[in-house]
Order: sequence, then C-alpha cells, then structure tokens
Amino acid sequence: MNAIIKQFLFVSSIYLLAPTAGAFSLNDALSSGTQALSSATEVSGEAQQLVGTLQNQLGITETQAVGGTGALLQLAKNELGSSTMSALTSKASGLPGLSGGNSGLGESLLSNISSMSGVQSAFSALGMDSAMIQQFVPIIMGFLGDQGVGSSLLGQLQSLWAPAG
Repeated sequence: MNAIIKQFLFVSSIYLLAPTAGAFSLNDALSSGTQALSSATEVSGEAQQLVGTLQNQLGITETQAVGGTGALLQLAKNELGSSTMSALTSKASGLPGLSGGNSGLGESLLSNISSMSGVQSAFSALGMDSAMIQQFVPIIMGFLGDQGVGSSLLGQLQSLWAPAG
C-alpha cells in the first residue's frame, strides 16, 4: 500500500512540474523582453504616425515597429552622439520614447546597440528578418524628412543605416 502511494505522489509531481518546465524556453524569454520593451515604451506625438506607417506598409505589429525603430535610433545615438540625436529628436515629438529615452527598461534593452549587427539581433529578437531593416530605413527617412530634419543629418543616417557590403 505504501508503494502505491509513493508512485501516485511521484507521478502527480511530474504532472505538476511539467508545465513550468516549458516556461523557461528561449522564445519565452525573447517574448518577455519584447513585451517589456513595448510596455515600457510610450509612443506619443508624431512618433505615433511613424509607428502607424510602419505597421500599415510592412504588415508588422506595434511592438515590432517600436522595437525596430528604437534599435535604429539607438544605433544613431551611439554612433552620432547625444547632441546630434537631440537635434534629430527635437524635430519630431515622441522620437526619444522610441529609443527608450524616458524609460530605464527600454534604455537598458537597447543601449548595447552600437553596430548594424546589434540592430540585426534586435530585429531577430522581435521576430523579423534582418532584411526588414532596409524596409524600415526609407520609411523612417521619409518621416524624418517630412518633419524637417536637414539633408546633412539625413545623409549621416542613410550612411549609418546602409547595409554592410
């Protein structure tokens, strides 16, 4: 009788623990990271228009639009410097929020992006192919041009975001 109870408890514990074992998969970790990014990033001002345009033209989610744009903007911030980014973000309200500007969580998730390979990793974590980067760039460039960003700065961004090759 004692052996039957032990077997029952053993089998029961396996069933109880099995669902939690799957909770630690890599996909869940990436998903949690992108959900944290989107919930930590408040899209406001003209940046809402950019996010909407990206979603409509590329058929992506808001999280993907925000994260992809944030990754590209963070690369620009790390490469061009804060003063150049201030000039850029002053032209369109809401852009600092896309790169995690006011959010410690968003800032920490994107702050390590210092090369196009970092941008590619961010796109991959968001469930997008790295080829999507070159679909984002003309949309973002057009938006920034419409907001009054000068051609010199647009040229710097175009060079920075150009595919390696």
